[in-house]
Amino acid sequence: MTGAGAVRALGALVTAPSPSDGSEFNSVTVSPGLPGFFAMFVLAVLVVLLAVDMTRRTRRVQARARVEERKDAERDAAQEREHAEEDAPGDEPEERPEADHGPGEGDAPPQEGRD
Repeated sequence: MTGAGAVRALGALVTAPSPSDGSEFNSVTVSPGLPGFFAMFVLAVLVVLLAVDMTRRTRRVQARARVEERKDAERDAAQEREHAEEDAPGDEPEERPEADHGPGEGDAPPQEGRD
């Protein structure tokens, strides 16, 4: 068989009418039937399970983020307390600058010429 003969045989197969009983399509012959129902039911169950799993994972990620934020806030607060304790005078006496007194306030002015 040559290439041309193969093309003619293929063309005859493609154009041959498909086996049918000659009746028109109706809802019974076109419906997917019981196997189609089971396939769609399994797909629907899988979609619901995937949605539930996705929701659980999303909540878990959000909960971890909240815990991390809380830990960071506690760590920052502890660092601020440490800095406040370092800056605040503890047992050490506080140094006070000498106050400038104007005339008539505080001690008497020094007298000159006394020796």
